Amino acid sequence: MKAALAVIGAIVVVLVGYLAYRYWQLQRLAAKYATAKEIAAESIEKEGAKWSVHMESVLARPIDKVWRALRQPERSHEFIEAFRKSDLKKEEGNTKVIEFQVQVLTLPLQSFVVELAYDDAGHRVALRTLSGPQDQNATYQLTAVSADKTLLVLDGTAVDRITVPLPLSVQRGAMRELFVHQVRAIEKGIAADEAKSNAPG
Repeated sequence: MKAALAVIGAIVVVLVGYLAYRYWQLQRLAAKYATAKEIAAESIEKEGAKWSVHMESVLARPIDKVWRALRQPERSHEFIEAFRKSDLKKEEGNTKVIEFQVQVLTLPLQSFVVELAYDDAGHRVALRTLSGPQDQNATYQLTAVSADKTLLVLDGTAVDRITVPLPLSVQRGAMRELFVHQVRAIEKGIAADEAKSNAPG
C-alpha cells in the first residue's frame, strides 16, 4: 500500500512539474509576441466570452503589393510553418472560403473555416468564421501611408464557443502571434511574387 501511494505521489509531482513548465513556457512565448516588431499598436480586451481586438502593422511595401498578397490567404501555408493548412474551398466573385489549420504558442492545432469578402476599391476585407472555436467577425483595412508604406488595421470581435482553460495573458499572446504570422505571410507572399517576376525567362 505504501509503495502504491509513493508511486501515485511521484506521478502527481511529475504532472504538477510538467504543468508548471508548460504554463511558464506559454507565458514566455506570449510575452515574446507582446513586443513583436510587426505590431505597431494593439488593443485586446475581453468581456465575458467576447473579445474585442484592434491590431495595427506598418509594412514597408506599396499598398498594391500588400493588397495582392492579402488577397491570397490560401497560400499562407507556403510561407509560414504555423499555418499547417490554408485550403481554398470555394471562390465566387470577390468572396473566398478558406479552411485553416493553425498552431500558435505550441498550443494544440486549431481548425477553422472563414469566409472572406474583398472590396478591391476600398482595400478592405470582411471576415467571418463559418466554423471553429470562436465566432469571429473582423475587417482588415489597408491605407497607404506613403508611396512605399502601408498601414494594415485589424478590427474585430471574437466570441468563444468553448471555454479555454488558459490565462488571459496566454490567450492574448496567441492572438498576437496569429496576427504576426499573418503579417509575415503577407511579406513573404510579396517577396515570392517579386522573385517570380524577376526570374529569367
